[in-house]
Amino acid sequence: MGKSSLIIVMGMIVMVSFFILRMNANTNENVSTTVDMFKQTQARLIANTGVEIYLEKLYSDHTLINSTSSSQNLFNGSFTVKLEGTLPNVRVTSTAKFMGEQHISVADAFLRPISFPDLPSGLYIASDAVTNAKLNGDMNVDGRDYLTDGTSLKNGDGKPAVFGIGVDQLSDVNSVINGLKNPDKVYGLVDSTTGDVGAGSVGVTNIGVDWSKMYQYVSNAADQTFINDIPSGVNLGTLSNPVITLVNADASGDGVITINKTSGAGILIVNGNVKFAGNFDYKGIILCYKNTDISFESTGTNKVTGGIIVAGKLTSINMTGTLDINYSSDAISAVKMNLKSNGFKILSWYE
Repeated sequence: MGKSSLIIVMGMIVMVSFFILRMNANTNENVSTTVDMFKQTQARLIANTGVEIYLEKLYSDHTLINSTSSSQNLFNGSFTVKLEGTLPNVRVTSTAKFMGEQHISVADAFLRPISFPDLPSGLYIASDAVTNAKLNGDMNVDGRDYLTDGTSLKNGDGKPAVFGIGVDQLSDVNSVINGLKNPDKVYGLVDSTTGDVGAGSVGVTNIGVDWSKMYQYVSNAADQTFINDIPSGVNLGTLSNPVITLVNADASGDGVITINKTSGAGILIVNGNVKFAGNFDYKGIILCYKNTDISFESTGTNKVTGGIIVAGKLTSINMTGTLDINYSSDAISAVKMNLKSNGFKILSWYE
């Protein structure tokens, strides 16, 4: 009996010892697996972060295309990035290392352009703005297609041409015509069938744009935003390097912004009470939105080569001197073609 009990006890001890050894082995194995997973996850995060960092760098400096970075330290690991392709397309290969683990992330991306609709007329007035739009002073609106120098017509007879003033619907045409003090100073397309040009050029040019969304989209993409007076010398863009400028007078302390600048090119977004001091010469598109009161205070000639969009609920354009709005598809195309991109869109991602 005693020997049997001893044998049973010894057997139990052996079995318990075996289970303890197995549990220790499993524990060590689990710990090793956890550590390996941690290393792999960290390497993956470093590689993915490298892709994002160098897409931002490439967005700011296009000359980085077809180059390889030096080793960069990150999260106690490191990564290198190779940029390959021809913009707007790029392949980004990020190789990361963390505590002996390596991970490679590859992304194909596309550099998206800023999207802005073609201007359908020299001066476009959206339906929401027609009733309260006020055009005061000596304004000449010409829908004939001008060259970017703002003086020479593309064709001697002014064809092809767009309407001097475009609106969204037929009922708006009469509202605008009845409100014009000098219809003879609104020149452009008068017969869309024959392409004839003449005075009193107001027509339907609905392009189906939600201007509230467009305003927000372009404002978010602005290169610069002003809530105070703009001093002379500030870069408002050129046709070869146009700039998106948001002038948000509504956000300024006194609600009024004065632009002490004589020239610029790109897209100028105006919101609030804005005064242009000095002869103003702008190439591209001016978007007037929300409650906007624009004053051209120069006694000389102010000129916009491209066009103006009036999409605010209450918009007025006033001038001491003269404002010439000359439609120019060349200026608009140059601005749209040379505008900065709107960031990279990831097309595919490999790991």
